[in-house]
Amino acid sequence: MRKFLIGALLGVALLPIPLHAWSGMGHYIIARIALTRLTPETRHVIGDLLGEEGDLVSVSTWADEIRAARPETYNWHFVDIPYGEAHYDKDRDCRPTERGDCVVAEIARAQTILRDGRAPRAVKSEALKFLIHGVEDLHQPLHSIENDHDRGGNDVHVATDSGRLTNLHAIWDGTIIQAQGQDEETYASALIADLEAHPVPASEQAVNVVQWVEQAHAAAVEAVYRYPGFAAGQTPSSPVVLDAAHRARALKVINRQLQLAGVHLAAILNATLASLGHGGEGR
Repeated sequence: MRKFLIGALLGVALLPIPLHAWSGMGHYIIARIALTRLTPETRHVIGDLLGEEGDLVSVSTWADEIRAARPETYNWHFVDIPYGEAHYDKDRDCRPTERGDCVVAEIARAQTILRDGRAPRAVKSEALKFLIHGVEDLHQPLHSIENDHDRGGNDVHVATDSGRLTNLHAIWDGTIIQAQGQDEETYASALIADLEAHPVPASEQAVNVVQWVEQAHAAAVEAVYRYPGFAAGQTPSSPVVLDAAHRARALKVINRQLQLAGVHLAAILNATLASLGHGGEGR
Protein backbone atom coordinates (compact mmCIF):
# COMPACT_ATOMS: atom_id res chain seq x y z
CA MET A 1 0.00 0.00 0.00
CA ARG A 2 2.87 2.36 0.71
CA LYS A 3 4.09 1.82 -2.83
CA PHE A 4 0.54 2.55 -3.96
CA LEU A 5 0.56 5.82 -2.06
CA ILE A 6 3.86 7.02 -3.45
CA GLY A 7 3.47 4.95 -6.59
CA ALA A 8 4.06 5.31 -10.25
CA LEU A 9 3.22 8.99 -10.42
CA LEU A 10 6.72 10.30 -10.97
CA GLY A 11 7.45 10.99 -14.61
CA VAL A 12 3.85 10.44 -15.75
CA ALA A 13 2.55 13.15 -18.06
CA LEU A 14 -0.24 15.23 -16.57
CA LEU A 15 -3.22 15.67 -18.88
CA PRO A 16 -6.04 18.22 -18.66
CA ILE A 17 -9.36 17.01 -17.23
CA PRO A 18 -12.75 18.63 -16.52
CA LEU A 19 -12.70 21.05 -13.60
CA HIS A 20 -15.13 19.31 -11.25
CA ALA A 21 -13.94 18.49 -7.75
CA TRP A 22 -12.28 15.09 -7.55
CA SER A 23 -13.46 14.22 -11.09
CA GLY A 24 -16.06 11.48 -11.40
CA MET A 25 -13.59 8.79 -10.43
CA GLY A 26 -12.67 10.54 -7.19
CA HIS A 27 -16.33 10.86 -6.19
CA TYR A 28 -16.97 7.19 -6.94
CA ILE A 29 -13.94 6.12 -4.91
CA ILE A 30 -15.13 8.12 -1.89
CA ALA A 31 -18.63 6.70 -2.16
CA ARG A 32 -17.27 3.14 -2.31
CA ILE A 33 -15.26 3.76 0.85
CA ALA A 34 -18.33 5.19 2.60
CA LEU A 35 -20.45 2.19 1.61
CA THR A 36 -18.27 -0.10 3.74
CA ARG A 37 -19.06 1.97 6.85
CA LEU A 38 -22.82 2.56 6.59
CA THR A 39 -25.22 1.00 9.06
CA PRO A 40 -28.00 -1.25 7.73
CA GLU A 41 -30.52 1.42 8.75
CA THR A 42 -28.71 4.08 6.77
CA ARG A 43 -28.48 1.83 3.73
CA HIS A 44 -32.23 1.24 3.93
CA VAL A 45 -33.08 4.94 4.05
CA ILE A 46 -30.72 5.77 1.17
CA GLY A 47 -32.29 3.05 -0.96
CA ASP A 48 -35.76 4.25 -0.01
CA LEU A 49 -35.01 7.87 -0.91
CA LEU A 50 -33.16 7.23 -4.15
CA GLY A 51 -35.39 4.46 -5.46
CA GLU A 52 -34.66 3.91 -9.14
CA GLU A 53 -32.46 7.03 -9.39
CA GLY A 54 -29.38 5.02 -8.53
CA ASP A 55 -27.24 4.23 -5.51
CA LEU A 56 -24.73 6.05 -3.33
CA VAL A 57 -21.96 5.65 -5.89
CA SER A 58 -23.87 6.56 -9.05
CA VAL A 59 -25.55 9.68 -7.59
CA SER A 60 -22.34 11.07 -6.11
CA THR A 61 -21.69 13.13 -9.27
CA TRP A 62 -25.29 14.33 -9.73
CA ALA A 63 -24.62 17.80 -8.29
CA ASP A 64 -21.92 18.36 -10.93
CA GLU A 65 -24.18 17.12 -13.70
CA ILE A 66 -26.95 19.65 -12.93
CA ARG A 67 -24.66 22.55 -12.04
CA ALA A 68 -24.91 24.35 -15.40
CA ALA A 69 -28.71 24.17 -15.37
CA ARG A 70 -28.91 25.24 -11.71
CA PRO A 71 -26.59 28.29 -11.45
CA GLU A 72 -27.91 29.07 -7.96
CA THR A 73 -26.08 25.93 -6.75
CA TYR A 74 -22.68 26.86 -8.23
CA ASN A 75 -21.05 27.89 -4.93
CA TRP A 76 -22.36 24.86 -3.03
CA HIS A 77 -19.28 22.88 -4.10
CA PHE A 78 -16.60 24.85 -2.23
CA VAL A 79 -15.77 27.48 0.38
CA ASP A 80 -13.04 30.03 -0.32
CA ILE A 81 -11.12 30.48 2.92
CA PRO A 82 -8.30 32.90 2.06
CA TYR A 83 -4.73 31.66 2.07
CA GLY A 84 -3.20 32.94 5.30
CA GLU A 85 -6.39 32.39 7.31
CA ALA A 86 -6.58 29.20 9.33
CA HIS A 87 -10.27 29.18 10.21
CA TYR A 88 -13.64 29.33 8.47
CA ASP A 89 -15.57 32.58 8.92
CA LYS A 90 -19.21 32.39 7.81
CA ASP A 91 -19.57 36.14 7.22
CA ARG A 92 -16.37 36.30 5.18
CA ASP A 93 -16.41 32.95 3.40
CA CYS A 94 -20.07 32.02 2.93
CA ARG A 95 -21.95 35.14 1.90
CA PRO A 96 -25.22 34.63 -0.05
CA THR A 97 -24.96 35.42 -3.78
CA GLU A 98 -26.96 34.71 -6.92
CA ARG A 99 -24.77 31.64 -7.34
CA GLY A 100 -25.37 30.34 -3.81
CA ASP A 101 -23.37 30.67 -0.61
CA CYS A 102 -20.97 27.79 0.14
CA VAL A 103 -20.67 24.07 0.71
CA VAL A 104 -20.76 24.39 4.51
CA ALA A 105 -24.17 26.10 4.44
CA GLU A 106 -25.56 23.67 1.87
CA ILE A 107 -24.58 20.63 3.91
CA ALA A 108 -26.39 22.08 6.92
CA ARG A 109 -29.50 22.80 4.81
CA ALA A 110 -29.47 19.30 3.38
CA GLN A 111 -29.31 17.77 6.85
CA THR A 112 -32.23 19.91 8.01
CA ILE A 113 -34.36 18.82 5.04
CA LEU A 114 -33.54 15.16 5.55
CA ARG A 115 -34.58 15.34 9.19
CA ASP A 116 -37.85 17.13 8.38
CA GLY A 117 -40.66 14.60 8.57
CA ARG A 118 -42.90 16.92 6.53
CA ALA A 119 -40.52 17.28 3.57
CA PRO A 120 -41.66 15.49 0.39
CA ARG A 121 -39.65 12.46 -0.67
CA ALA A 122 -38.44 14.16 -3.87
CA VAL A 123 -37.10 17.11 -1.88
CA LYS A 124 -35.33 14.77 0.53
CA SER A 125 -33.85 12.80 -2.35
CA GLU A 126 -32.34 15.95 -3.83
CA ALA A 127 -31.03 17.03 -0.42
CA LEU A 128 -29.40 13.62 0.00
CA LYS A 129 -27.60 13.96 -3.33
CA PHE A 130 -26.35 17.45 -2.44
CA LEU A 131 -25.20 16.19 0.97
CA ILE A 132 -23.26 13.30 -0.54
CA HIS A 133 -21.57 15.46 -3.14
CA GLY A 134 -20.87 18.35 -0.80
CA VAL A 135 -19.10 16.25 1.80
CA GLU A 136 -17.00 14.66 -0.93
CA ASP A 137 -16.16 18.04 -2.49
CA LEU A 138 -15.05 19.79 0.68
CA HIS A 139 -12.27 17.25 1.19
CA GLN A 140 -10.56 18.30 -2.03
CA PRO A 141 -8.01 20.77 -0.62
CA LEU A 142 -8.53 23.31 -3.39
CA HIS A 143 -12.24 23.47 -2.58
CA SER A 144 -11.44 25.13 0.75
CA ILE A 145 -9.01 27.86 -0.24
CA GLU A 146 -8.09 30.66 -2.60
CA ASN A 147 -4.91 32.66 -3.04
CA ASP A 148 -5.11 36.00 -4.81
CA HIS A 149 -8.64 35.11 -5.98
CA ASP A 150 -7.20 32.23 -8.06
CA ARG A 151 -10.49 30.28 -7.88
CA GLY A 152 -8.99 27.42 -5.93
CA GLY A 153 -6.03 27.02 -8.25
CA ASN A 154 -8.05 27.15 -11.48
CA ASP A 155 -6.12 30.27 -12.51
CA VAL A 156 -2.72 28.75 -11.74
CA HIS A 157 -1.58 27.45 -15.13
CA VAL A 158 0.64 24.37 -15.16
CA ALA A 159 2.86 23.08 -17.96
CA THR A 160 2.80 19.29 -18.07
CA ASP A 161 5.71 16.99 -18.84
CA SER A 162 4.43 16.70 -22.41
CA GLY A 163 4.30 20.49 -22.82
CA ARG A 164 0.51 20.77 -22.69
CA LEU A 165 -1.21 23.30 -20.44
CA THR A 166 -3.59 22.49 -17.61
CA ASN A 167 -4.11 24.06 -14.17
CA LEU A 168 -3.38 23.30 -10.55
CA HIS A 169 -7.00 22.57 -9.70
CA ALA A 170 -7.39 20.01 -12.47
CA ILE A 171 -4.25 18.18 -11.42
CA TRP A 172 -5.41 17.82 -7.83
CA ASP A 173 -8.99 17.01 -8.91
CA GLY A 174 -8.30 13.93 -10.94
CA THR A 175 -5.19 13.93 -13.11
CA ILE A 176 -3.04 12.45 -10.37
CA ILE A 177 -5.67 9.85 -9.50
CA GLN A 178 -6.08 8.84 -13.13
CA ALA A 179 -2.31 8.69 -13.64
CA GLN A 180 -2.17 5.66 -11.35
CA GLY A 181 -3.81 3.54 -14.07
CA GLN A 182 -6.31 1.96 -11.64
CA ASP A 183 -10.04 1.51 -12.14
CA GLU A 184 -12.20 2.99 -9.37
CA GLU A 185 -12.98 -0.35 -7.71
CA THR A 186 -9.31 -1.35 -7.50
CA TYR A 187 -8.28 2.09 -6.28
CA ALA A 188 -11.00 2.16 -3.62
CA SER A 189 -10.20 -1.38 -2.48
CA ALA A 190 -6.57 -0.43 -1.86
CA LEU A 191 -7.58 2.61 0.18
CA ILE A 192 -10.11 0.55 2.15
CA ALA A 193 -7.46 -2.07 2.93
CA ASP A 194 -5.11 0.67 4.11
CA LEU A 195 -7.85 2.08 6.35
CA GLU A 196 -8.33 -1.33 7.92
CA ALA A 197 -4.60 -1.57 8.59
CA HIS A 198 -4.31 2.05 9.77
CA PRO A 199 -7.72 3.05 11.21
CA VAL A 200 -8.78 6.68 11.41
CA PRO A 201 -8.74 7.79 15.08
CA ALA A 202 -12.14 7.93 16.75
CA SER A 203 -11.78 11.69 17.13
CA GLU A 204 -11.64 11.96 13.33
CA GLN A 205 -14.90 10.06 12.89
CA ALA A 206 -17.14 12.56 14.68
CA VAL A 207 -19.31 14.80 12.49
CA ASN A 208 -17.73 18.25 12.39
CA VAL A 209 -18.09 19.87 8.98
CA VAL A 210 -16.20 23.05 9.84
CA GLN A 211 -13.29 21.03 11.20
CA TRP A 212 -13.23 18.96 7.99
CA VAL A 213 -13.10 22.11 5.89
CA GLU A 214 -10.34 23.64 7.99
CA GLN A 215 -8.30 20.44 7.77
CA ALA A 216 -8.64 20.42 3.98
CA HIS A 217 -7.63 24.09 3.95
CA ALA A 218 -4.54 23.26 5.99
CA ALA A 219 -3.67 20.47 3.54
CA ALA A 220 -3.87 23.01 0.69
CA VAL A 221 -1.52 25.38 2.52
CA GLU A 222 0.94 22.64 3.44
CA ALA A 223 0.90 20.60 0.23
CA VAL A 224 -0.82 22.29 -2.73
CA TYR A 225 0.54 25.82 -2.47
CA ARG A 226 4.11 24.63 -2.36
CA TYR A 227 4.71 24.60 -6.07
CA PRO A 228 7.93 26.11 -7.44
CA GLY A 229 7.81 29.89 -7.37
CA PHE A 230 4.74 30.16 -5.14
CA ALA A 231 4.15 33.51 -3.46
CA ALA A 232 1.30 34.29 -1.08
CA GLY A 233 -1.10 36.82 -2.52
CA GLN A 234 0.15 36.37 -6.09
CA THR A 235 -1.02 34.26 -9.02
CA PRO A 236 1.86 33.21 -11.31
CA SER A 237 1.89 35.07 -14.61
CA SER A 238 3.50 32.16 -16.46
CA PRO A 239 2.84 28.41 -16.32
CA VAL A 240 4.23 26.52 -13.34
CA VAL A 241 6.20 23.30 -13.76
CA LEU A 242 5.45 20.89 -10.91
CA ASP A 243 8.51 19.03 -9.70
CA ALA A 244 8.63 15.37 -8.70
CA ALA A 245 8.49 16.23 -5.01
CA HIS A 246 5.22 18.13 -5.46
CA ARG A 247 3.62 15.32 -7.42
CA ALA A 248 4.68 12.62 -4.95
CA ARG A 249 3.42 14.73 -2.06
CA ALA A 250 0.16 15.34 -3.93
CA LEU A 251 -0.55 11.64 -4.38
CA LYS A 252 -0.06 10.94 -0.67
CA VAL A 253 -2.31 13.84 0.39
CA ILE A 254 -4.98 13.06 -2.19
CA ASN A 255 -5.22 9.43 -1.10
CA ARG A 256 -5.54 10.46 2.53
CA GLN A 257 -8.24 13.02 1.69
CA LEU A 258 -10.16 10.38 -0.29
CA GLN A 259 -10.02 8.10 2.74
CA LEU A 260 -11.13 10.82 5.15
CA ALA A 261 -13.92 11.85 2.81
CA GLY A 262 -15.24 8.28 2.77
CA VAL A 263 -15.05 7.97 6.55
CA HIS A 264 -16.69 11.36 7.09
CA LEU A 265 -19.38 10.79 4.47
CA ALA A 266 -20.41 7.57 6.19
CA ALA A 267 -20.38 9.30 9.58
CA ILE A 268 -22.65 12.14 8.50
CA LEU A 269 -25.02 9.83 6.63
CA ASN A 270 -25.28 7.51 9.62
CA ALA A 271 -25.87 10.44 11.97
CA THR A 272 -28.43 12.09 9.71
CA LEU A 273 -30.35 9.12 8.29
CA ALA A 274 -30.11 6.11 10.59
CA SER A 275 -32.80 7.36 12.99
CA LEU A 276 -35.27 8.09 10.19
CA GLY A 277 -36.13 4.45 9.49
CA HIS A 278 -39.15 4.24 7.24
CA GLY A 279 -39.72 7.97 7.66
CA GLY A 280 -37.50 8.63 4.66
CA GLU A 281 -40.40 8.71 2.24
CA GLY A 282 -41.94 11.98 3.40
CA ARG A 283 -45.12 13.11 1.70
